[in-house]
Amino acid sequence: MMNNTMNIIRRVSNTFIPWVKQNNIKQLNINKASNVFIYNDKRKIVDFTSGAMAVNLGHNNSYILDGFNNHIKTGISYVPSNFSTYERDKLSSRIIEHTHKKGKVFFTNAGADANECAIFTAQEYFNLSGSKKSRVISFNKSFHGGSTIGASLISGDKRLENKDKFYKLSLEPIMENPNMEDKGKASLKQIEKLLQNDVCAIIIEGSSGSAGCILYPKDYLKKLEKLCNKYNVLIICDEVMSGWGRTGSLFAYQKHDINPDIITTAKGITSGYSPLGAVIINEKVSDIFNDNPLMYGLTYSGHILPCTIANRCFDLYTNNYYEIIRNTYEKTDIIEKMCNNIFLKYPFIKDFRNNGMLGCFEIDNYNNKLLERICFELLNNNIYCLRIRNNIFIAPPLIIDNEILIDTLDKIDMIFEKILNIGIYNEYYR
Repeated sequence: MMNNTMNIIRRVSNTFIPWVKQNNIKQLNINKASNVFIYNDKRKIVDFTSGAMAVNLGHNNSYILDGFNNHIKTGISYVPSNFSTYERDKLSSRIIEHTHKKGKVFFTNAGADANECAIFTAQEYFNLSGSKKSRVISFNKSFHGGSTIGASLISGDKRLENKDKFYKLSLEPIMENPNMEDKGKASLKQIEKLLQNDVCAIIIEGSSGSAGCILYPKDYLKKLEKLCNKYNVLIICDEVMSGWGRTGSLFAYQKHDINPDIITTAKGITSGYSPLGAVIINEKVSDIFNDNPLMYGLTYSGHILPCTIANRCFDLYTNNYYEIIRNTYEKTDIIEKMCNNIFLKYPFIKDFRNNGMLGCFEIDNYNNKLLERICFELLNNNIYCLRIRNNIFIAPPLIIDNEILIDTLDKIDMIFEKILNIGIYNEYYR
C-alpha cells in the first residue's frame, strides 16, 4: 500500500501559484481524471477534498460532459447580457424556486466576486431606500474570497492583512464567533451591540469552510436572524463552499430554518467543470432595482456554457428526490465515526470538526514542518487533502463509493500512526 516515491517534480513555471512562495514549487502534473480519482502518468490519486470543495459530482461525468457537447453544437461563443439565453434563464428560475421562491439571480465568474456583488447590493439597497447605513460585518474567523477587494476585506482570514494595509472600506470582520460551550450566547450579545451602529448587512457562511469548519450551536442562526430582523439588517449567506449538497441539504443554511436575504454560491454549482458564481437575491431586495439600474456587471455574467453545465449538475443533484444528497447521510456517518476515532488516537490532532461531507483535522500547535510532512505522506500514499494553515480537510466528492471512503480513511489513520511512531511529532514539538 505504501509508496516510497512521490514522483513530484520541481517545476520552473511562468504561472503564479496562489498563497505560496514561488521559489522551488513542487507539483504533480495532472493529465486525467475520473470519478473520485485524478491521474498523472504514473499515479492514481484519491481526490479527497473534491479539488477545493468544488467537484461534488466527481470527475468525468458523462451526463455533464454531454452538456459541453450540446453547447458546442450551437456554435455560440458568447452572448452579452442584453440578450437572453434558455440555459441562463432556466438556471435562474430553478435556483430561485429552490431558495427564495421569488427574486432574481445575478451570475458572476466565481465565489469572491459573487460575495463582493452581494455586499454592494446590500449597501445599494439601503442607499436607494434613503438610509445612510452602509457597514457590512462578518465573523472574525471567516473567509469569503481573496481575489477581490470586497471579499478580501470582509474575510476574517489572516490573508486580509495584505489587502487591508492598502484599502479602507466599511467592511469589518468583527463579529465574535459562536462558542459551543455557551451555545453562542456571548457571540449573540456582542453582535447585537454591533447591529445598532449603522450596519446594513452581515455576511455569514452557511457552514464554515476555509476558516476551519467552525460549527454553529443549535438554533444559533435562528437567533441571529431574529436579531437582524429586529434591527433591519440584511443577511448575506455565503454558500460558495457549503452549497450543493455538501452538508446534506441543497444549501447548508436550509438545515437551520433561516431565510437569508441574499445567498452567494459557486464551486459545486457546476461541480468545478466550468467557472460560475451566483448572487441569489430575494424579492424584497431585488424589487428596488425595478426602477433603479443595477450598477455592476461582468463580461461573462451568465455565460451560456457554465449555465448549461450548471443545469446538468442541477439535474443530478435533484434527480430521484435528491438521491445523491440523501446518500451523503450514510457517508457522513462513516466520516464522523472514523475521523473522530482518528482524532482521539493522535496527540498532534487538536480537533476534528465536521458538517456533512465538509470537515477538517486541526493540527495542534501550528508547525509548518510537521504539516508539510503530513501532506507529503498523504500524497505519497495517493491521497490529496487540501491544507489551509493548520487544517487538513476531509471533503470527498458526494458520489464517492463507501468502500473507497473507508479505505482512504484507514490509510490516513496509518499515515498519522507512522508520523507518531517514527517520532516526527516529538521532533517538531519538543
